[in-house]
Amino acid sequence: MVIAIDGPAGAGKSTVSRLLARELGFIYLDTGAMYRAVAWALRKHDRRYHEATLTLATLERLPLQFGLADGELVISFGGRRLAEELREPEITNMASRVSQLPPVRDFLTRWQRQLADIGDVVAEGRDMTTVVFSDTPYKVFLTADIATRARRRQLEYRGKGLEIEYALLEAQIRARDDADEQRSLAPLRPAHDAFLVDTSALETPDVLKQLIAFYMEKRRNRQRGGQNAAAG
Repeated sequence: MVIAIDGPAGAGKSTVSRLLARELGFIYLDTGAMYRAVAWALRKHDRRYHEATLTLATLERLPLQFGLADGELVISFGGRRLAEELREPEITNMASRVSQLPPVRDFLTRWQRQLADIGDVVAEGRDMTTVVFSDTPYKVFLTADIATRARRRQLEYRGKGLEIEYALLEAQIRARDDADEQRSLAPLRPAHDAFLVDTSALETPDVLKQLIAFYMEKRRNRQRGGQNAAAG
C-alpha cells in the first residue's frame, strides 16, 4: 500500500510524512533525499550534473544504493551511509536541476517503485501522486504560502547551525517553485483526486490528524466498495 504525498518546498511534507508513516506502521520513503543523493554523487565524481550527455548507464555505474531499514530510507555511496551531507543548501539547489534530467527521473522512479514493493510506504516528493504512484487511491498534496515556507526552511537550517538570510531563502524557494511547476517532465501539480491541505496556519499535529482521518476514511470506503462488489 502506498500513501503518496506531494507539495512544494517548505510545505511540511517531510516532517508530517515521517510522523504519518510511524503512526500507521508504514515505511517513510523520502524521495527528495534520493535526488539529493544523485546530485551529491555526481558532484563527488566531478561530473557536470546539468550536461545533456548524462545517461541512465552513467547513473547505474555510480556506487549508489538505496534500501530500507528501521522504517526509513537508507542511502549509501560505496558502502558509506549518507545523511547530513545531503541536506547542505548547495546540494539541495543542485538536486532541483538534477530532477529535471530525464535519465535521473527514470533511474529514481525505478528505484522508488522497487522500494515500495518491499512494504507499505508513505512516499513523499513532487511527482509521487502524478507519476510514480499515480495508481494509488491515497494521494495528498500539501502546500503553504511562500512566507511560511521560507520561515520554516530558515528555522530548519538554523537548527543545523546554518544561518541563511530570509530573503535569500524566499528567492530560492520561488526559483524552485518555478522550476518544479514549469518543467516539461513530471511538473509539480496536484493530482486531480488528491486531498489538498494548506498548512500555512496549521501546526504539524493538526496536519497529521487530517491525514490520518483522510487515510482511514478512504480505506473504509474502499473496504465497503469491495464488500458491495463481492455481494453483488
